[in-house]
Parts: sequence; structure tokens; C-alpha cells
Amino acid sequence: MSEEGIATQLLQESIGKIVLVKLKGRRSVRGKIKGFDKQMNIVITDATEVIEQQPNNNNKLEKSSENEQESQVGDALIRGDNVITIAVL
Repeated sequence: MSEEGIATQLLQESIGKIVLVKLKGRRSVRGKIKGFDKQMNIVITDATEVIEQQPNNNNKLEKSSENEQESQVGDALIRGDNVITIAVL
């Protein structure tokens, strides 16, 4: 099976599940996958956008919720060329 076929199969199995989609620009979206297409454009419902803040010089390795800003989005369409990783939660 080709890499594209494996990715499609994994996304198909993830429909209806909660995922974390990491995007370019230190952003992530968490929510349920409703659907996708062959360009890996993804529709997410009940979406929450998570923006990772730049760490200050004293805490480069420390990661905490203080370094993240969350906002409710609702439904979202994510262009496939902005996706870095997708993880099922």
C-alpha cells in the first residue's frame, strides 16, 4: 500500500475521534474529525485552537499551560498544506 493509501486509511479510521492537529506557525487544533479529502484538507468539529507562546529565555525547556493560549472555534476547515502532524487522542 502506498503512503497516501496508509494516510487515507488512518484518517478514515479516525473519523468521529478526537485528534490534535499540529499546524505551521506554533498552532494546533483539537477536536473531532468529521471528514477529509485527498489533499488532506480536514474538517474538524467542536474545535479548540491552541497557540503555543514563545518561551522566555529563562524557561526554554519548560512547557506548561502558561505558554499556551486556547480559544473555542467551533467547526473548522484546515488546509492540508498547513498540517504537520495528526495525533488521535
